[in-house]
Amino acid sequence: MPRAARRPRRLGALVLCAALAPLVGACTSTPNAAGPQERRASPVPASVSYAMPADVASLVLPTTGEGTRWTQGLDAFGRLAAAWAVDGCARRLGETVPDSPPPMFTRYSGLPDLDFLRTHGFGEGTAVPGTPPVTHPTTDPPTAPGPRLQRCLAEGRTVGQELTQVYARLHMSWFAEIAPVDRAPEVRRAYAGLGRCLAAHEVNARDEAAFFALVDRRLQAADTAGTRRLGAVYATCMKPVEAARVPLREKAAATFRASHSAEIAKLRTELPKKIGELEQRYRIRISFPQA
Repeated sequence: MPRAARRPRRLGALVLCAALAPLVGACTSTPNAAGPQERRASPVPASVSYAMPADVASLVLPTTGEGTRWTQGLDAFGRLAAAWAVDGCARRLGETVPDSPPPMFTRYSGLPDLDFLRTHGFGEGTAVPGTPPVTHPTTDPPTAPGPRLQRCLAEGRTVGQELTQVYARLHMSWFAEIAPVDRAPEVRRAYAGLGRCLAAHEVNARDEAAFFALVDRRLQAADTAGTRRLGAVYATCMKPVEAARVPLREKAAATFRASHSAEIAKLRTELPKKIGELEQRYRIRISFPQA
């Protein structure tokens, strides 16, 4: 692994959090990501796989919650490469990189990974392995990044964009394609039973929005047992909804893959090449969360 720059243990200033967020997911979740932000002081690595899918398009075009594990790994890999780019630049310039939450596997709320949630609940097992280590912890008050560190942050953004520019357009087109699924009559009927199911499990939430507000309160209170129980209840109550949505997504995928065949063929060539290049440059590996 590359030698890490000096990194203090804590990040406190909002200005630093805002500067690092686009690089390593420091403050907010990624676009299309899970509703409540996961909050853990010291997140632990999830169980991961390093094996790539048989079809690299699966990294970009998920149809199920379990399938989003490929996409989560791809998203997180870009943030991981960016973190190492910032770290290496700071080391070259003798700068100290402000510490922040590490790159995370961030789940997609629109395609919930019910098996993962049933096992881990919300806010568990999300840290990405291979993050630059903290080698010189300190409790010094954080300060705004100076001009040289700003250069390093810009370098990290550029590295992250190297990867996302390969797949982002196709990825966004796919999520736009499946957005209407929730308006299908069979999905609406399935959603109508969600509140009753939650109530049957003694969860005081009339709908999905109220449920995630409750999850967020449990996360803020660091109620690990509570968020794990809510994950199991959600996995049970959302099963009928996903049973209605998955066939519709799969039907949409067949049409989408046919109408975007040239872009997908290009992706199959360019994406593995870029992943391999970044793995070699920063001596890191792409990984994918497992239940």
